[in-house]
Amino acid sequence: MKKFLYVFLILACTNIFSQGTFNIRLDPLVVTKSVAQGSQFSYEVYLENSDPFNSVTIEAKVEDVVEDINGMYNIAPAGSTKYSAAKWIRVDPEIFTISPGSGRQVTVNVSVPRGVAGGRYAAVVFKIVPPEQTPQIMEEAVGFAVQFQFQLASFLELTVETGRRRIEAYAVDFEVQKINEIPSLVEIANMIGKDATVFSVSVLNKSNLHVQTTGELTIKTSEGRTLVKMPLGSGRGVILPETTVKVRSITTRKFPPGDYIAKAVVNYGGHRPAIVETQFSVKGDAAQVEQTKVSDVPMFYIEPGNIELRAMPRTFRSTLISVTNRGDEVARINASIYPLEYDINGELVPIEDRQETVDWVEVSPDSFELKPNQTRKLRIIAKPPEDALGGYYFDLVFSSSNENVKTEFGANLLVYVGSDETIVKKLSADFHLIQPTTDGLNVDVLIKNDGNYHIIPSIIVGLEKVIPQQEEESGIILPESTERLVSASYSGEVPILPGAERIYGVMLPIQMQPGEYEVVARIDFGDSQPIILRKRIRLEGGEEK
Repeated sequence: MKKFLYVFLILACTNIFSQGTFNIRLDPLVVTKSVAQGSQFSYEVYLENSDPFNSVTIEAKVEDVVEDINGMYNIAPAGSTKYSAAKWIRVDPEIFTISPGSGRQVTVNVSVPRGVAGGRYAAVVFKIVPPEQTPQIMEEAVGFAVQFQFQLASFLELTVETGRRRIEAYAVDFEVQKINEIPSLVEIANMIGKDATVFSVSVLNKSNLHVQTTGELTIKTSEGRTLVKMPLGSGRGVILPETTVKVRSITTRKFPPGDYIAKAVVNYGGHRPAIVETQFSVKGDAAQVEQTKVSDVPMFYIEPGNIELRAMPRTFRSTLISVTNRGDEVARINASIYPLEYDINGELVPIEDRQETVDWVEVSPDSFELKPNQTRKLRIIAKPPEDALGGYYFDLVFSSSNENVKTEFGANLLVYVGSDETIVKKLSADFHLIQPTTDGLNVDVLIKNDGNYHIIPSIIVGLEKVIPQQEEESGIILPESTERLVSASYSGEVPILPGAERIYGVMLPIQMQPGEYEVVARIDFGDSQPIILRKRIRLEGGEEK
């Protein structure tokens, strides 16, 4: 969904920018990292001046990041946002000159304070200092022509790892429009045609850190027959905290006149995706939908998201969960119980494709109303029969609808029937994919639950540069070693059920040069010993060998 395109051309149109045309390349555009409280780290940003004749002087500053409704990052004053990391960052050097046809590395130093949690964000902004002007008088020189200051940025996305993570996101609006009705998509309309239909779901991130979204859109007839399924959203799909972003599907498919149902499923890393459903009609060549407003869409929060119960056969066990209405309208909520099943990517299998559930679990009450900001406790009851043994997994679905839209939320009920001594927690894992790209390195880790109990793993994937054995002039031999270049972590809420497989994919943002590397992964799950994976790769001419 996010496309970072920076065209950096300064034309000789004023005496301030009379030196000609500059062509500056910056790498990386985005740095994503998980860090601990009180930690320090640094990374390099590389700038290249492709102009063969002119030097360029650049001033580096640290600013805040905000995200617009279309998912594009923009610059904001340092310290102006709630999740700012600008005060933690120092850039060295702050002012520098790049000679014609050469490059320069800039070091970004980050010091994470204690007592913080969740996501923090900043932008390292590089501004061109006009010829024969100092940074202090640049603003005075520009004056009313401040629009002629040119800059580009490298964005930093930090996750401060603590136990206080809150993953919460909502689908708050669902629109169906012709592409020519959306001004921001005019260039796409010119390429694919003005009759394309756009399905837009507005996703509000209420978490205390950024979420990464993927989605699926299903179009059905009014009788419920599935016509088409298509991806929802594109690009990285990152949404910053307390930000609303539209995730979209665009199709040139022609729908015959009639009434249709559009259902969107948006996965964001929570225990259950955000699900919203609306109706639209096609009359002639125009798709029309009765627009829903943000305040009309039911939003409610289920806590906890994963409910764990242990019981013996022929016993009674119960626990409480809370349901809170986050919306602005009274919500009528109905509860249903389905078997819990995920596909290999950790996404819920459609309800109609799941197996039958057992009849010894219930929710009380299963139908109720909630006023705005009201919370209600519900009792979850399990009565396993005499022949029950092992893990049983349920999808508790809470749905609410109004005249325009229907939405679903839910919780996972994880029941183990048997004594603690019979529980077996066992995983096996291996690298499924290691693929260099122009933006970095894609790594997929395949994990299988070989035990009889559900597992929620945490994963760290890193890339290390192999430093060959070296002999110094003194005759001392330095043994082969490795240097950690970049890492990424995953810690979600979606369990791997017994016998199931799961693929965890990460993208390590780094420009890899030819040489030998080692990809490493660590999988932690409960009190068991972690699984460590290592694989060496050699990059030659941009391709893995």
